[in-house]
Amino acid sequence: MARAYPRRSGARGRSATGAATLGKRPRKRRPARAGKGGGSGRLLSWLVAASILACVAGVSALAGGYLGLVRVVNELPEPLSTTARPTYIYSAPLGDTDGSRRVIGTIFQGENRQTAKLEEMPGYLLDALVAKEDERFREHAGIDLWGIMRALYVDLRAGQAVQGASTITQQFVKNAYLSGEVSITRKLKEAAIAIEIERRYTKDEIIGMYLNTVYFGNNAYGVEAAAQTYFNKPTEELTLSESATLVGLLWSPSTLGSDRDAAREQRNLVLRNMFNNGYITQQDYDRALSEELPEKWPLAPMLETGLTGPEVTRDFVEYVRGELTQMYGANTVQAGGLTVYTSLDPEAQLAAEETLYGDTGYLPYESSPDGAIVSIEPETGYIRAMVGARDQDGDFNLVTQGRRQPGSTFKTFALIAALEQGISPQEIYVSEDKEYVVPMENGREEKWEVENYRGAERGPITLEEALWESDNTVFTDLITNAEGNGLRNGPQATIDVAHRLGITSEFEPLPSIVLGTQEVSPLEMATAYATIANYGERVTPRAITRVIENHGTEDEKVLYEAPPMEGEQVLDPEVARETIRILEDGVTEGIARKAALGGDRPVAGKSGTTESFFDAWFVGFTPQLVTSVWLGYAEGGKTLEEAAYGSPIVGTSYPLEIWRDYMSEVMQGEPVERFDHEPAPTSVASSGGQ
Repeated sequence: MARAYPRRSGARGRSATGAATLGKRPRKRRPARAGKGGGSGRLLSWLVAASILACVAGVSALAGGYLGLVRVVNELPEPLSTTARPTYIYSAPLGDTDGSRRVIGTIFQGENRQTAKLEEMPGYLLDALVAKEDERFREHAGIDLWGIMRALYVDLRAGQAVQGASTITQQFVKNAYLSGEVSITRKLKEAAIAIEIERRYTKDEIIGMYLNTVYFGNNAYGVEAAAQTYFNKPTEELTLSESATLVGLLWSPSTLGSDRDAAREQRNLVLRNMFNNGYITQQDYDRALSEELPEKWPLAPMLETGLTGPEVTRDFVEYVRGELTQMYGANTVQAGGLTVYTSLDPEAQLAAEETLYGDTGYLPYESSPDGAIVSIEPETGYIRAMVGARDQDGDFNLVTQGRRQPGSTFKTFALIAALEQGISPQEIYVSEDKEYVVPMENGREEKWEVENYRGAERGPITLEEALWESDNTVFTDLITNAEGNGLRNGPQATIDVAHRLGITSEFEPLPSIVLGTQEVSPLEMATAYATIANYGERVTPRAITRVIENHGTEDEKVLYEAPPMEGEQVLDPEVARETIRILEDGVTEGIARKAALGGDRPVAGKSGTTESFFDAWFVGFTPQLVTSVWLGYAEGGKTLEEAAYGSPIVGTSYPLEIWRDYMSEVMQGEPVERFDHEPAPTSVASSGGQ
């Protein structure tokens, strides 16, 4: 049952549980700024509030059956948690009708929810939320006219929606009281209830209610659950750094809850906002920045998942739950009775699981390495299969959260940079062991020795042949411009290509980037290669096709229908076509020959293996489907050097074979489509590589 919060009437303002009693450290307040705070700003907020209420009244009168203004503001609806209904997640249809969809997961209100009393919340926890989510929170009356105007101005300048204007009060109302419907009526109800909430409760009480209802990732609902999950301590013992960390998680709880480095970056942004807004001193800021997060992230084990379904789909359903929570709020997802249609192909999902971990799969034993497979349609961005660790529990998704070195799969991005700079695929380089002198940021120089797999030295070789053979020395020449026929500003040019293709991870512009020495996720690599397969038009990976409320009843409403994908052209189509041709020739002429699917079906792709055999990859595609395969150990620090019955696993062994066997099954019965490029010229294949 939802916690009953104290109500109050009469004069507005701070309650008895004010700044001096909320935490162990007093909070600093900025003086009101002219034109935005103080009496005039608050009066304007109340005038806007009155206008909103008038709008709600008008909508109510026109609708006839609407509850009416009086009931909206005087009889707050019961929180959704009191009438909890599960959310059902469905696969894509197996046939031509929705009736052929399968239930792949159920989300219900059995979450790890723990709340804290207002007096147990440190003052800087409340300040962190205000600084991060709603800087004018203590100045407005539930809705923020200035924030709306500012967001509108920013959006108009950008030509798209880039800044929101919802206040903390509105976000609380969305999480605790309203359904996921997206409509003008719902937004007006949200505003009206927010105004009434502001009338009945103090500002600190509203923040407390908000922190006790939001989702912090790893099945932690409410700030007390979050404090226990991430720091193994009660809310009242949180430090400034820990408070800022928890507030930072709200930006993307499903992702940041399992990514310690990204969580630290968000914490730092929150601390910066707190300092800029006068809530903490320079000394407080510096001390909090220096405080490290726990090595184990999250620190405490996840409790009841509140999610059921076949284990084979658990990671995907948790991914969908994260997306839904961002769209509609945690309470609607947990208890709002949604019906969610997704893009998951159950047959492809089962094929991926069986190819990796089945009794006849490549990794059948508990001692075997871990793997990850994700498949995306390049034209639509729809995720068709997603399999991560052997025991999927939704806690850590290797596909979306596993950050691993991509090895030679990154060479494709350097090739694209070369094509964009006018370097011919037939440009001649010399394949031999090299030693480079690399300037460092501190002004010093370091020697860098580069050799090929198994010491292969191929002599004169073209750039495209070097990609087919995954030649390290040639691509190092290319990115360093060592012979004068390479890239201008090679490391940054390669990084720029990767980012345009859809990779969001940040990189340092070091020459070794061409060998894939910095980290990405399997989903990012699938996205980047999908952009290539889509002739340079980047699409966003997506999993949800439709969301329905009250499905099968008279009150059924379609809350969301996935629009046709409108991608962004980030590569010249001719550059993309030439890249596809070279990657396709790598399968017919190079070390990836075993990736061929037979039946004259075109295949393009690239393998990758990291130094010391920690990670092995194959990312490949047909015109219809892109699949990224990664192998390694989820806990890290363990090599694949003897993982294949005493032999090393490299990109052209298990990952490529897994890709081939999985794609052979998935593409069976699908029409054979061609890539849109001219036939490749005859080339001479060379030997060796990985």
